[in-house]
Amino acid sequence: MKLAILTITDGQNYGNRLQNYALQEVLRDMGHDVTTIRRRTFHDRTAAQRSVQGAKSLVKAVLGQDYEAPTAARRKAFDAFNRRYLTFSETVLHDNLAPEHFARQYDRFIVGSDQVWNAQFRIIYDDLKNHLAAFAEPRQRIAYAASFGGDVIPEQYLPLFQQELPRFRAVSVREESGVALAERCGAKAEIVLDPTMLLPAERWQRLARRPDFVTDEPFIATYFLGGRTPEVLQNIERIAAGRKVWHLEKEFLPRSAVADMAAFAAAPDEFVWLLSHADCVLTDSFHAAVFSILFHRPFCVFLRAPRDKMPDMSTRMKTLLGQFGLENHLFRSDETDAFSEDYDADAVERTLRQARERSLRFLTEALAPDPHE
Repeated sequence: MKLAILTITDGQNYGNRLQNYALQEVLRDMGHDVTTIRRRTFHDRTAAQRSVQGAKSLVKAVLGQDYEAPTAARRKAFDAFNRRYLTFSETVLHDNLAPEHFARQYDRFIVGSDQVWNAQFRIIYDDLKNHLAAFAEPRQRIAYAASFGGDVIPEQYLPLFQQELPRFRAVSVREESGVALAERCGAKAEIVLDPTMLLPAERWQRLARRPDFVTDEPFIATYFLGGRTPEVLQNIERIAAGRKVWHLEKEFLPRSAVADMAAFAAAPDEFVWLLSHADCVLTDSFHAAVFSILFHRPFCVFLRAPRDKMPDMSTRMKTLLGQFGLENHLFRSDETDAFSEDYDADAVERTLRQARERSLRFLTEALAPDPHE
């Protein structure tokens, strides 16, 4: 069967690129021909626009002002990962537009994973119809581990969700709140594993690549998408206890906020290596927690502080930790002396094995050919 993955493809986000790779590989393992549909958003600048941005950054540097960290090295690392591991379409979807008869090129469209339905994000609401595969027939649409990113849908986009979600052949989501939101839109959904958890640790170890900047000294890894507050930095220093700290960064940071430019430009396969070899992982990232669990690494999750007009984004993290009985890995400010580094890896593996079976069963049933196909 010829399948197309509809997910977020712009930018340089570790979790996004790794979930895309994982879903592609799982579907290929099932015997399908898989392509990821390329997307274009306001993040995708032309060469001329990048030159202008570079000139502005240079002027700010001369004036002693803060400016965006150089993204060329990071973009190069991510582009190399994409070329090596992922198959993309020639067609680029954007601005709620799709070529005429585009749906005929594929048998099924798999929407997900990641926050493909988080309509608080401009990269989503600018192209929401394509994120809902509105150009395709209902029998072609499947959602796998799709995330709304929180527990609400902005009212202005709710009618479109209520129109399109019931037209999906099958819907699965990544967190408990997604089930309720799908039901509000008239669709039945079930919870499945994020694609990154469908691949065993051994497969990820084969992908992992040691970064050149890493030495043989013990280290801890941090990855904070919500930023490292003074309190977080204080706790990182306390937990590190003199060990080397490699700070993995989100994209689009001011240069002054980047702890180490080499680590800032780490590729997704280097991200996997760092998390698999860290003495400990400190994070507010869903996917950093996922890889910590896959590799049985000690880890501590810091929930992000809520922001004005933004949904509560902790729901997927709480679902993940609750599913594996790891709620005690949430950082609590009233328990700053220690956190639980040890857990029953065998119990985690049993839960993971059962969840994989359920998730793969969902995909198998959703992709089963219709009688007339």
